[in-house]
Amino acid sequence: MTRPAIPAEAFEHGDPRRYRRGCRCRLCTDGVTAEVLQGRYLRATGRGRSTTPERAARHIARLRNVGMPDMEIMADALVGQDVFYRIVRLAGTIHRSTEIRVLAVKPRDTELRGSGIHIPGLGTVRRLRALAADGWTAAELGRRSGKAKQFIVYLQNQPEGITVRRWVATYVNDLYTDLSPLKPEDNGVAAHFAQRTRDRAAAKGWMGTAWWDDESLDDPDFDPAATLAEPSFLDRAALRREEIIHLAWHGETPDQIVARLNGEMSISTVRQIVQDWRTGQKRDRRQVAA
Repeated sequence: MTRPAIPAEAFEHGDPRRYRRGCRCRLCTDGVTAEVLQGRYLRATGRGRSTTPERAARHIARLRNVGMPDMEIMADALVGQDVFYRIVRLAGTIHRSTEIRVLAVKPRDTELRGSGIHIPGLGTVRRLRALAADGWTAAELGRRSGKAKQFIVYLQNQPEGITVRRWVATYVNDLYTDLSPLKPEDNGVAAHFAQRTRDRAAAKGWMGTAWWDDESLDDPDFDPAATLAEPSFLDRAALRREEIIHLAWHGETPDQIVARLNGEMSISTVRQIVQDWRTGQKRDRRQVAA
């Protein structure tokens, strides 16, 4: 996700950054002139305007640990996304004024986001995997949560025994609550991207949101794959499959079938069962579930 450019109006008159964004008033012109003269003096005395990012990176880590989201830190420090993550990675050098702005950021009230305390990450990993199994791409999940898609992918592929910061678990839980009832294709995800995401999730054995409830998502003893092998489950699954085929034979569309089943099965699962019936092909039950 690309962060919009910071406008000139975000800076006070006299700030060289406002001059570089197009303001040519007397104060801004004097400000940039003073900056140039100071830079010449520093270079002449063996110093410079650049510094290593270690101090800024340590301060960002402290802000994150108390639950402050990256986007809020960027907004308060008036730094762009590229510069922010370059600091986090300790890559290259940064301007001394950038370091000063980052160090000046104070923690906000982060009670709603939770603290920096680490908690079990089982539910967080499962929720993100279930959304992928439903067709939600990492890019879309990142866009909706204000995180980089690489961070979403990183969490999805972590072992279920990891720990995460409480604020991470909070926003993932909110994301899951908002998106689990929705169909990706109807909410900003292209159909071919959604299907590709489902296929990848199925190949990894990830189960869709239809397989989970709030308790089972955080229960380390619950394994949906094991549930598939239970005779009682297989009987119920066979009956439900017959019901779906019966409705399809009478001309019901997958959307109508899902409505008749009161949303007990996801639209992707119903579509796959109908496709199997129409083509005579059968897939692994775990893939159908995902």
